[in-house]
Amino acid sequence: MKKRFLAALIVSLGMLVACDDSSSASSENDKELSSSSTEKSGNSKDKSSSSKGKSSSSEAKSSDSKDNSSSSKKEEKGEYKREFATSIASGETMFIGTMSLDHTDDIGTDYIEVGTRAGVVYYDNSLFIADLDVGTIARYSLDANNKIGSKTAELSLAGAWANHIYFVNEEKAYLGGMLDSLLIINPKTMKRTGAIDLSKYKNKDALVVSPGTGVIVDGRLYVGLLQNVSDYATGNTAQVAIIDIKKDSVIAVAEDDRVAAVGSLDDSQNQAFIVADGYIYCYSNASWGYAPGQVDGFLRIKVGETKFDKDYAWLVTKDVAIDDVTKKGNFKYLSPTTYANGTKVYAFLNVMVDLQQVWTDMDSYHNNTCKPVEIDLAKKTMKALPIGYSSSWASYGKYIDEDGTVIFAVSTEEDGNAYFRYDPKTGKAKKIATVEPIPMWLVPLK
Repeated sequence: MKKRFLAALIVSLGMLVACDDSSSASSENDKELSSSSTEKSGNSKDKSSSSKGKSSSSEAKSSDSKDNSSSSKKEEKGEYKREFATSIASGETMFIGTMSLDHTDDIGTDYIEVGTRAGVVYYDNSLFIADLDVGTIARYSLDANNKIGSKTAELSLAGAWANHIYFVNEEKAYLGGMLDSLLIINPKTMKRTGAIDLSKYKNKDALVVSPGTGVIVDGRLYVGLLQNVSDYATGNTAQVAIIDIKKDSVIAVAEDDRVAAVGSLDDSQNQAFIVADGYIYCYSNASWGYAPGQVDGFLRIKVGETKFDKDYAWLVTKDVAIDDVTKKGNFKYLSPTTYANGTKVYAFLNVMVDLQQVWTDMDSYHNNTCKPVEIDLAKKTMKALPIGYSSSWASYGKYIDEDGTVIFAVSTEEDGNAYFRYDPKTGKAKKIATVEPIPMWLVPLK
């Protein structure tokens, strides 16, 4: 998920500004999509060699899901309500669709096949799927049971990495990524209706100023500016552009050098920015460790203000130690978190250094180094949860359910590819389903 092709991107940036609108609505060729029998070869360096994901998505089975022999005829037809959108990895291909945790035997059917990298967002009874290998973002309808249906519109971005959508309403949204601008789109038609030029905020040594993680609060879009300087490395300073969503103009850019660039390009759910306790907490992963000397951690901006809180900084690598997991001073980073339940969020903490692993291995994202954790942003505390280490390739899926329990999608040594439910009240976790492919994003359909 972390591999990108910036050289090709820079060539396409000028074309993006000059070209005509390349959005296309659904045609007679758009039809109900089902599981694919073939896999894309893909041209990305992200190649999944894990033996856990070697079967195609249509072969995915669950060993722990409910016995279908007791299901109603309606359920046998796949017409039960699906609660989540998910992405799964199988071989060199990803598949995106919808699922129920009570029917994980259906994972891998009625899925959209994409390349090795993709983002998925739910809004207005539709899925927005960004196929980052080819540079398209398509809208797919969902039926009454949340089963994925036809493609209704698509926007092509000439190979640019863009998978952040910030919805204002049903007919207006912003699109961010490696673009030097924020595109304004109509999410119903996926047509471009305008843009906010951010190029004047690009640093001299940056290849592109990338609007990444963002959140809309009280009429303002707060979006991290990443200042990509290489394939992996972003800027050394936290920057958040604050946008007036009525005027489509930049109010201010908050800057702070206590941590590196905040937000992420991989974060299609915009979970590196968390709204809690009247603040927007902004997280820096310090370029995943590929930029030595950068500082990782959390800063925050009070809602309505335009500067970082000078009295708050939580430097994760420097400050966090967890018995039998990680030491202070050893570099570590968090995957995107859940939304906040009070001031608590849930994520995976990647502790490769503690486990004597390195990032130079091109297949390091298959190493089981990511520990599920509970985080209290206000108290600056973190604790490990009783779930095994997942691979970083499978460290995106987590969700706080309505009853306060937390669902994690993992790929572990001891439990394979599975879904766990953690109960904060009891401190216990239970495996609720096992699946064949590698589970990734877990996005609630509501």
